[in-house]
Amino acid sequence: MSYAIVGFGKIGQALAHAFARKNIEVTVASRRPVEALAPEARAIGPMVVAKSLRDALQADTIILAVPFGEHREVAKALSSWKGKTVIDAMNSFPVPPEELDGLPSSAFVAKSFTGAKLVKGFNHLVAATLATDPVVEGGHRVVFLSSDEEDAIPPVADLAKQTRVRAGQARKVQRGWRAGARTR
Repeated sequence: MSYAIVGFGKIGQALAHAFARKNIEVTVASRRPVEALAPEARAIGPMVVAKSLRDALQADTIILAVPFGEHREVAKALSSWKGKTVIDAMNSFPVPPEELDGLPSSAFVAKSFTGAKLVKGFNHLVAATLATDPVVEGGHRVVFLSSDEEDAIPPVADLAKQTRVRAGQARKVQRGWRAGARTR
């Protein structure tokens, strides 16, 4: 399984730190040129590799950590998203709900990634928390995952587990986050 983080702001870098802590190779890309991104990626760890957006999107699993709305530009970078898993780590705030066509934010995002399996996750923790060791005083941090495709959640839950984060499952994307979550 190959991974990429698209967006290298606070959330993208925090996720890159999580991958680096466990020596999991991850490609990072942003709107900045690779030459500008590479030193920051290397500073996080040798398993964090800066590449162009086109190269990063060759990964099996892509984590979207771009400002909400920029996902449309990312979606246009591939002609087909079939076989890809896209993890929506974005938050739609402060986009008004009426701009989301009456949909929960991830259902709105999913429309741009036709053919991909979309999982909402890693978006409810602030970057500073995501960047730190998730094992806290004998407990574990939990990320909640939501998808309309049941088979999309287990691989993302496994990824979370590899980074020492527990995964909880919320309701389907189409129903939004109005759910009581349960952990596995």
